[in-house]
Parts: sequence; structure tokens; C-alpha cells
Amino acid sequence: MVPEVNVKAVGQTRGLSPRRPVRVHITTPTKESPAVCIETPRLLLRPLAEADRAEMVRRLEAGRDHLASLLPLNSEEDSADKVFSRQLELATQGDASGKSFRRIATNRAGEIVGAFGLVVIRRGLECNADLSFWLFPDYTGVGLAREGLLALMSYSLADLPEGLGMHRIDGWVRPDNVACQKVISACGFTKSGDESTHLATGESWQIHERWELTVLNWQREFG
Repeated sequence: MVPEVNVKAVGQTRGLSPRRPVRVHITTPTKESPAVCIETPRLLLRPLAEADRAEMVRRLEAGRDHLASLLPLNSEEDSADKVFSRQLELATQGDASGKSFRRIATNRAGEIVGAFGLVVIRRGLECNADLSFWLFPDYTGVGLAREGLLALMSYSLADLPEGLGMHRIDGWVRPDNVACQKVISACGFTKSGDESTHLATGESWQIHERWELTVLNWQREFG
């Protein structure tokens, strides 16, 4: 159990404002509620559920153009309902297999604002994972991405069984996605040299650069 984790503030990093703390509460899985949920002052990161279908479909339809420029969530022929069904299946399978950790984020009003997760988890001598996060357009620009990402990292990089026991988290970011680069930089990620690859974004394949956060850097930056 991790009752409360206070991600500590550290000194100013060049080009960034001082890292501010965020309080994180991680629920203890029970027989009745076996899934891990992560709570911050403004967000709840929880599993996607069938009961979310109507709201999620509505928000996916309204934010289709915004999301298509960022993520391979859907192709032009996919309905929002089909996208929801696929995301629900991926989230359920990921929790069951331990090969991913996908959570939607809701605000204090219970509205779905976006999603944060590890879409691929690899375990071996080194345990690492690939990061994915996004917000619906109505909820950008107010620090929710940073808050949710810090919460996810605090759980992902904590030792087993309190957390996921990851040693490194990789985030693949387009060179022109400056907003995303600012968010992950503020959460301790650093660009990994010149390493890049082509990843699907909507209907096209585009260059993405690798950013990484190791458990050692996390502990040094946020204690």
C-alpha cells in the first residue's frame, strides 16, 4: 500500500519553472475492487469501464480532429463507438496480463478529461515501458497533463509490490510537438540522443524521438 506519496519540489531547472509537488494517493486493490486507481488533487486515474461508453463516445466524436493529430486512436472509417470498444478491450487485457497499464483520467466533477498509461510493459533484467498520455482539447493548458503524468510516474517507478517496478519509461514524441516536450521535461524526462523511429499518427507515419525517465533520475529529481 502507498497511502500518500508527496512528489517533492526540487530546485529550478534551466529553462523550466521550479518543479512543484503533487500529492498522490494510490488505492489498495481489494477483492471487490482489484484495479489500482491513482488520485491527485484534481484527477482520478482509473480503469475505463463500460459505463463510460456514452460520455467517452461523445467526447471522442467532438475531439476527433484534435486526437487524430496526436495519436493512432482511430482511422477515418472507425466510429467513436468502435474506438471505445477497442480501448476498453486493451485496458482490460493489459490489467489481466500485466503487459500494459491504461487509465482514463476524470476530474473532480467526474468528467473524463483524457488518459494516461503505459501501453507496452517489458519485464526482464531491466523493466521498461512505453508511455502514452493525452487530454481532450477542453482540458489542456491548465497543468492537468503534468499532474497526471507525475502521478503515473510515481506509481510506475515505485518498487514492487507498491508500484510497477519499472526501471525506465520511454516517451516517443514528434519533434514539432513542443507542448508535449515541455510537459515531459517538467516531469524529469530527457531526450535520448538522436534515437528516433517512425510511428503511426492518425493516418500517417511520422518521426518520433525517444525521451526517457529512469528510476534513478526520478529519485534524484523528485525524491
